[in-house]
Amino acid sequence: MADRDCRGCKRWKGCPGKEWYHFGEIRWCPQQVIWIWQHADILRDGYWVAKYEDSGGSKQLKVEAYFVKAGIAVTEVEDRLKTVPNRGELLTTQIEDGRVLGNLSPGAYEILMYIKGRDRKERDFNTWKRERDYRYSIRNRMQNAKLDKEIG
Repeated sequence: MADRDCRGCKRWKGCPGKEWYHFGEIRWCPQQVIWIWQHADILRDGYWVAKYEDSGGSKQLKVEAYFVKAGIAVTEVEDRLKTVPNRGELLTTQIEDGRVLGNLSPGAYEILMYIKGRDRKERDFNTWKRERDYRYSIRNRMQNAKLDKEIG
């Protein structure tokens, strides 16, 4: 089976994730953020995580040093985690315990949803969470009202 290419991906929901990502595939979806954070020690040392099937040496000319992209990825996740309360310790400990997207606690899941995405959020974490909760409460009220009309 051919490996999925994340470069054309538009929806992360339902994606099982991959064991290895090329730097060019990184779109900052939750699966990729978790993968980067799981391999943060290797990336901090300046090495991109090696793919299991090594295809041999590449003859293409590199424009930057080998450690630059690894540093960019792990630093971006660290900087995003600095914007949440307690520097995202809840998410960090759960990822270190081996949890994946499907079994994160609600608090860690919210932190992950805040730090994911191509760009950083303009609002601080608490404002973002309050607005998100308000939107969901309105949507739930509208759905419940629709169901009440159908039942009643």
